[in-house]
Amino acid sequence: MSGITKAALFTLAVPLLAAPALAADQPPGALALKRVLLSTGGVGYFEHEARVTGDAALTLEVRRDQVDDVLKSIVVYDDRGGVGTVDLPGQEPLETAFRELPFTPDDLASPTALLNAMKGAEVRTTGSREVSGRLLSVTEEYAQLPNGGGTVTRHRVSLMTADGLRQLVLEETDSLRFADPRVQAQLDSALAAVAESAGRERRRLTIRTTAPQADAGAERTIRVAYVVAAPLWKATYRLTLPESAKGTEEGTGDLQGWAVLENLSGDDWKGVELSVASGNPVTFRQALYSAYFVNRPEVPVEVLGRVLPKPDEGAVATDPLAKAAEPAT
Repeated sequence: MSGITKAALFTLAVPLLAAPALAADQPPGALALKRVLLSTGGVGYFEHEARVTGDAALTLEVRRDQVDDVLKSIVVYDDRGGVGTVDLPGQEPLETAFRELPFTPDDLASPTALLNAMKGAEVRTTGSREVSGRLLSVTEEYAQLPNGGGTVTRHRVSLMTADGLRQLVLEETDSLRFADPRVQAQLDSALAAVAESAGRERRRLTIRTTAPQADAGAERTIRVAYVVAAPLWKATYRLTLPESAKGTEEGTGDLQGWAVLENLSGDDWKGVELSVASGNPVTFRQALYSAYFVNRPEVPVEVLGRVLPKPDEGAVATDPLAKAAEPAT
């Protein structure tokens, strides 16, 4: 994107060093980027806009490292309706998702680790041998290849069945599944949490607005704006003199000013109103997306023990008051 402004002999051009555009054309009723203001203070103002009718729930995706700035600066405008809520999924650590599960994220690294973590769970196998029983252990063993071709690693699964202890080779089974649907649901939930954690580079905000009761079917404009960190834009200048002015102290020339900026947002700035501002504002960061807990002191529970008599040490203590009351002889 480039824009040219001419004033007398001054020309401003904006060459844009853009990252590959990831966003496709916005569907009707979706938020689209309309205005960008870049500052030399290291921040940028981004404004999205959408046309909606009735109650609306608009979604906006931002990068994970921009969530704190968005929460600090987000502003929602509804020219006719009312602003409801802005919802954002919490920053749940992966360990929290596994807090109530019988296995850890490390146990998903291999089938052997998972099965050993699920000792006691009932499993069913299919293949050359169909066995149903509770897991005892999974051990590693080495088998010799024919004709002295080396060794291969296999895993022997031990199950406690209704007929007693039975063993099978994991690599020779077609499938192995947990018989309890709740255990299978826990495993599915854990895998979904791992996949979500791996793709948490972007966060989705949901902005909800309500239409006025008197004119619920009218179309209105929703604008969502926020300030986030952005690369500095840089200025460069060119002075061009004609041949007639060279070597003389008089004459006119062309002075060009260039603003060089980068689009690292991941979105295409096509059709965007772009402005640049110069200044030295003081900007701060605040981790609003992180969870904080107050450190409360622990009050011990007072436990009363049994009152025991003092041990007899074999001597009777002398009462000094009784001794003073004895008559003198």
